[in-house]
Amino acid sequence: MAGNNIYVQGSYVDIHDNEVVNLSVDKGEVHVGDNGKAVVAEGGGDNDIIKEVIQQLRAEEIISHLYDYTWVMLAMNDTQGLPSFDSPQSFVTFMKNIGLDCLPSESSIKKKNEKVLGVFPDLTFIDADKTEGDRRVNVGKRFLNLYRSRVK
Repeated sequence: MAGNNIYVQGSYVDIHDNEVVNLSVDKGEVHVGDNGKAVVAEGGGDNDIIKEVIQQLRAEEIISHLYDYTWVMLAMNDTQGLPSFDSPQSFVTFMKNIGLDCLPSESSIKKKNEKVLGVFPDLTFIDADKTEGDRRVNVGKRFLNLYRSRVK
């Protein structure tokens, strides 16, 4: 495969020179070719922690609406050391790739994201009163607290 380029971004793969390549994804690693060479994806081993935290947020019913993932995405985007997403689609794809199901659509996150001003945790919402705005920020804060308690 020398001289050929393979670009992987989310679920997009760009292969040049019509090269036949076997790709598989396993727990944040992309395996390329027959030899199974692993390339660690952004976020690496922390992906399992992110998955556990999301599952705990669901169990605690902190994520009570599918659009509450928007507040998790914003918290991740504005926190150094966590994956950052350039679009709701890349966020949902990331969540699927780490093994989560029952996720919102990209359009659901986009609609809520368009109603937010500021940088996490100093957010204001043009579609919510103060009580609901505080709840939304608290979804992101709880995510970060749980994440940080597991990463040391």
